[in-house]
Amino acid sequence: MADSVAFSDEPDDSDGKLDCADLVSMFEAAEESSQEARKQSERDRDYHDNLQLTSDELAVLKKRGQPPYIDNRIKTKIDYLVGLEKQQRINPRALPRTPLHEDDADSASQALNYVADKENFDYKRSAVWRNLLIEGAGGMAVAIEADTNGQPCIRLRRVPWDRMFWDPHSSEVDFSDAGYLGTVQWMDYADALALYPDGQDALDATMTSVSHSDTYDDKPKFSLWADKKRRRVRICAIWIKRDGDWHFAEFTKGGILKAGPSPYVDDEGRSDCELLFQSAYVTRDNDRFGLVRELISLQDAINKRNSKALHQLNTAQIVMTSTAINTAVNDIEKVRREAARPDGVIVINPTGGPVSDTFTFNTRTDLAQGQVELLQEAKQSIDLKGPNATAMGDKAQGSAAASGKAILASQQGGMVSLGDLLDNLRHLDLRTFRAIWNRIRQYWTAEKWIRVTDDEQNVRWVGINVDPRAVQAHLAQNPQMQGKIAGVVSSVAQLDCDIILDEVPDSVTPAIEQWQGLIDLKKMGVAIPDDEIISAAPNLKNKQRLLQKMRQPDPVKQASVRLEIEGKQADNTKTMSEAQLNMARAGSEGQGDGSNPGLAAAMEWRKALLDSLTTIMVARINAKSDTDSAALDAQIEAILGFAGLHNEQAMQVRDHAHQQAMARLNPPQAAAA
Repeated sequence: MADSVAFSDEPDDSDGKLDCADLVSMFEAAEESSQEARKQSERDRDYHDNLQLTSDELAVLKKRGQPPYIDNRIKTKIDYLVGLEKQQRINPRALPRTPLHEDDADSASQALNYVADKENFDYKRSAVWRNLLIEGAGGMAVAIEADTNGQPCIRLRRVPWDRMFWDPHSSEVDFSDAGYLGTVQWMDYADALALYPDGQDALDATMTSVSHSDTYDDKPKFSLWADKKRRRVRICAIWIKRDGDWHFAEFTKGGILKAGPSPYVDDEGRSDCELLFQSAYVTRDNDRFGLVRELISLQDAINKRNSKALHQLNTAQIVMTSTAINTAVNDIEKVRREAARPDGVIVINPTGGPVSDTFTFNTRTDLAQGQVELLQEAKQSIDLKGPNATAMGDKAQGSAAASGKAILASQQGGMVSLGDLLDNLRHLDLRTFRAIWNRIRQYWTAEKWIRVTDDEQNVRWVGINVDPRAVQAHLAQNPQMQGKIAGVVSSVAQLDCDIILDEVPDSVTPAIEQWQGLIDLKKMGVAIPDDEIISAAPNLKNKQRLLQKMRQPDPVKQASVRLEIEGKQADNTKTMSEAQLNMARAGSEGQGDGSNPGLAAAMEWRKALLDSLTTIMVARINAKSDTDSAALDAQIEAILGFAGLHNEQAMQVRDHAHQQAMARLNPPQAAAA
């Protein structure tokens, strides 16, 4: 650990070390600078949770006798986007960086999926996505913890928005320029003492500390670093970056509980941080906010315009002559109350004159109509923000009977405005899986077997840090295990891979149109391979696993081809043997009459050899797997060797057979040539 970022429990003596006071100051700086932004984020959460009217507004409505009206369109939009995320769940894939690791990349993909399934990544991802949409920030922690056997296990923890703090000078949406990141946690004093047995003095000193705000407080809310009544204490974990290296410290206001250099490294061996934070949008003041922020004013307009219109339609103005005030009624306030009631009774004095001359009721329908028009405008405006009505499943605008393709195209257009948000989520996903892979390479040093999670009907296993020779020996002794081993990686620390994400494409409509076009061409008789059609199908779950199974050689067909090749080889061997024997006989019998039957037999033998090679070469060109190709190549080499052809002669005969095979497969082109 660099001296400039060493931690000390002693007061700062200007030796370059960070003491507890420095760490507390960092946290409080983050807290104070983001106080107003966090209040707005808390309000955004309240609006999502249907808490959209203040206590004063509720009191006014209660006084009117009018029920509160809330048309919560914000929650509808957020729920749709969370549902959209659940439909676009991702799967990580590892691609090799060098040819040496090509066979091991699939095992790396299985290891990533194993950790994601074990740690329930999909559920935590959805929660982070909701935080991004509402409060504007969320995070994940990729850490190593020991299991009950003392073995290192990769843990994924979601960091809720109200448990995050960060460098207030950070302006990037992914916090890549942050000098420090941190989390806040409340725990019972006894649990904290058990976790930090050497930190009793620091924990005791914290029991009287005071906080600046209530965002990071315990639930229920308190404003102190500690709760004396329940004996709970607030503990901060901070990750600080200095000179390119990350360092961590766990502290409370009374002192540092644990500190040191980061135990993690990235794929290039550099120091790595445990925390991965992401935000949706950032203001020029470095405040984080989500999609809800721009919907607040429109949501207020909807609620208040509706309440105003209802109030104005339910009340009326009373027009009275000045003489009637003194002669017709005794109490003007009583008249006001009775006039507002649909069953009100207004008592007129006998000397007040005719009722028609005394009162005129004027309901302000013109004002109510204006409020209704403003209400409709507010609804239309909020529908255009974020996912619009067509994107959320309504029919295409302007057509009551729009086709399915038109609806899809309209939905696709409605999702264009969400490109930045979806990109930010994907960026967090990619960073998370890269961190998982880095932890695997660093900490999975012992032999480990993981179950393949993409095939529920056929249980298979991937071996990590396993000697392939030992596996082969085991399979030789246990034939029933054949097909149960999906892959073996001899040293995961030396496996160099790039991590990518398999997910549902954003361009759903073009993908569907392309897929439908391939199907139409297939119906017309165009020779399009089935696996290409499956590969182009959008929204198809486990597409890669299905393609892998389709591209595996058919054992029955493979056996049939092998028997056919072996039979042809036997026939060719017999033909060549007979041709050689006939050539020898013809040569001895033709010496006396001047004829040359030996040459004719040799030509016949050469033709039989070429026909045999051409037949096998046709099968070689049509082979759909590397296994079939290798078997056919071996048959060709065997025939050439049996014929005594080597080097240049063998190459010439092989090339001639290839040309003949292409002529058989493409007779029109061959004739034209």
